[in-house]
Amino acid sequence: MIIYPAIIILILLVCFFVVWRRAYFVQAGGVYDDVVKSEDRPKLSEDLEEKGHSKKTSFSFFNKKKEEPDILTEKSQDPLMEKAEELFFKKQYISAEKWYLEVIKKEPRNPKIYSRLGLIYINQKNYKDAICCLEEASKIEPGVASRYFNLSFAQNEEGDRKSAIVNARRAFKADPQNEKYKRWYDELRSRPF
Repeated sequence: MIIYPAIIILILLVCFFVVWRRAYFVQAGGVYDDVVKSEDRPKLSEDLEEKGHSKKTSFSFFNKKKEEPDILTEKSQDPLMEKAEELFFKKQYISAEKWYLEVIKKEPRNPKIYSRLGLIYINQKNYKDAICCLEEASKIEPGVASRYFNLSFAQNEEGDRKSAIVNARRAFKADPQNEKYKRWYDELRSRPF
């Protein structure tokens, strides 16, 4: 009589353990080939593979494998930055701006923060501050086409067409395959001064 409930409880515990273990590893960034089909793998794995990392990550219960941090794909460890990013993607720009300004006190050389602030200011039509932030981001990390494009847009809206054309050309040279950058550069050059 007692054997049947004990067997059922044991089976439920094993099922719970297996499901929990797989969910834990997938959440931690690992991918089970037998659980997740290759087309359903998370974007993070695809990004890591493009950067030379393997899609399959091995984990052990007692000895987790340490990997080199990947700045572009790894989630930020700073809770202020995470909160700022969350608000930014929810398009709550006023709140996000406050959080980014707090983060910038701790990380004054982070070009991503300046770039995000530049986008916030463009959305608020505060082009002078957008230009300052995007110029700073471009100084810290030159060669990023999207920053040059946004800077060009803000400069054009502020009335500085010559600088806008220069930065549109930089954006197009940094990413010549992007049709949006080419159209913007051609449009700026074709307008009379």
